[in-house]
Amino acid sequence: MRASYVLACGWGAIVAAGAVACAASASTEEAQLRPDSGGGETVTPDGSVADLDVDADAKADDAGPLCSKAGWCATSLPDAELSMKDIWPLPGRAFAIAHSPVLGVKVLEWTDAQGTWAYIDDGTQNEPGIGKYAGNVWAPNENEAYYAVSPGYIYHGTRSAPGAPWSWTRDRLQDNNKPGRVDAFLGYPKDWMIPCDPDPVEGYSRDWLAPCSPALGVRGTSSGDVYAWLTNTIYHRKSVDGGAPGWIPEYIANDSEDPDEHLIFVAAGGESPDDLWFSGARARYGAACALAVRKTPAGYQRVADGVLVDIFFPCMEREGTPMIGGEEGWLLDIQTLAPNDVVGLKARREVVRISADDAGYSVDLATVPYEVDPYGSTSLWSEPGNLWLSTEGKGRVLRGSNVWDGGSYEISTTSLLGPLQQPVHRVRGTSNTNLWAIGDGYALHKTTP
Repeated sequence: MRASYVLACGWGAIVAAGAVACAASASTEEAQLRPDSGGGETVTPDGSVADLDVDADAKADDAGPLCSKAGWCATSLPDAELSMKDIWPLPGRAFAIAHSPVLGVKVLEWTDAQGTWAYIDDGTQNEPGIGKYAGNVWAPNENEAYYAVSPGYIYHGTRSAPGAPWSWTRDRLQDNNKPGRVDAFLGYPKDWMIPCDPDPVEGYSRDWLAPCSPALGVRGTSSGDVYAWLTNTIYHRKSVDGGAPGWIPEYIANDSEDPDEHLIFVAAGGESPDDLWFSGARARYGAACALAVRKTPAGYQRVADGVLVDIFFPCMEREGTPMIGGEEGWLLDIQTLAPNDVVGLKARREVVRISADDAGYSVDLATVPYEVDPYGSTSLWSEPGNLWLSTEGKGRVLRGSNVWDGGSYEISTTSLLGPLQQPVHRVRGTSNTNLWAIGDGYALHKTTP
């Protein structure tokens, strides 16, 4: 389903030869899904998913890596139990953050020239009281990187040149949110990592509204313009009165209207210091209103919000603030496409495109139906005309073409030696010929269109 609104208001592990992976599918209700030329799973006219054709899997080539028919190639991780959480690609290399039950949080670098992953952290992120979970990773260039780790640390690494040793510093962000947590009723210990249910019920692996993402991250537009977020606060790394750079709080979302209600940021996007977006939710006990905040030269503006009545009613419109329509839920991911043009992932199955002009904001929604993808999506990455989605269930990667203009999705087959019964945590790239899909025990690289 595609809908338009006007926002009126001022295998389990990688092995040396490769990885096991598979693909499934998703669609919009208006556009018929089709498999790509790589084979693998197909979508029948009634929207059900056919059995995987294992005979169509890619085979290992003695001269190169194991790749799927759609060009997703296995890379060998330094430890098989790594759960790859986030990745930031650059031309010729990529930085990633992972978590291991044995090693804790680890930070890695990939180089195309060497074709290997290597650890680059200094190990201090796993000192007592640190490293219970990994946040995200971001790099402005090949010799500088940032990453976030619990309970609220931002690490900054630099080196003199590729191949030189890394030097790391860290800063602790102050948590300005009130005590408690959104999903306290689930009985998890206090921690702003919103967890997945380790015991799926009826095919679900998490609460249907809450992301399995930390409310902690770092993102910038350049080496000199870097931001971080922790729960309800957005920080800017800058100097004050000529001193050393520090994390200065620039925006605090503290207008909750109920003791159990929280405003939380989980993602950011933007390539220009004059157009930066942060997304998340106003959430309370399984209910959520999509939250979006935009920074322009005029300052911070609340672009999307809503009113939570109670857990039995959807998000209601808030006077004086726009609200994104469609399904109730978190704005889990966000990316700028161009000035005044952003795309986001909402409620794990709605792709949202927000446009701004002199008249205000408008939004188009393209829905991936539940019947096709009951697990929901985990992340998105887009370039003009193309959209990529990672999904929660069985290693699915979807490719969309012009989904807001009558286009369609197709299966981007990741199947190598058999089905991957693990979610794809993140899909991200620099172009359609430099894409990554990562998850528990694997990192797949795609360098073909």
